[in-house]
Amino acid sequence: MSFLPSSINRFRISVSSVLLFILLFTSLLVLAQVTLKYRMLNGYVLSSDAPVNKGKPTLFVFEQSETFWQVFRPAASGLAAVVSKRPDQANFNREMVIGITIPPTNKPPKLSISKVFVQDSTLTVRYIRMKDTTSVDPKAIMAQPILVVAIPKQIVLRTRLVENGKVIQTLRKHEEGD
Repeated sequence: MSFLPSSINRFRISVSSVLLFILLFTSLLVLAQVTLKYRMLNGYVLSSDAPVNKGKPTLFVFEQSETFWQVFRPAASGLAAVVSKRPDQANFNREMVIGITIPPTNKPPKLSISKVFVQDSTLTVRYIRMKDTTSVDPKAIMAQPILVVAIPKQIVLRTRLVENGKVIQTLRKHEEGD
């Protein structure tokens, strides 16, 4: 009879060990996704010679100010009513900048960032694109909708752009010398 209680105690220890391991593993999975704080940078327009994807959204990731200024420039003072007079600045010592552009349209959609997070060395930028239903003159100037956000510097291998729940583009980080 003494055999039965000792085997039950051993079984309890192993079950509790397994439960502890499962809880630890699931908590690591939950912690692996880190939601990042971001701030919108206003007052920029897309440069006329920026390398954009034709007919599709384009994702840009900037770790240095020099490459940022090759793609974006401050908005002209004539657009001051639409954007701030002085563009918001990013601190490239502590931040990196994400730029999103979509093809020009005479009925620009409303764009907003829903979530920015890092998981398994992949930076994911989720945004929402809603169609503008206001009537617009067909001869109106085509507008280039953009989103420019600053996030804390991250070491990432890939950046994924997600529009309304669908992956639109994935960029891989280029190594120095590529």
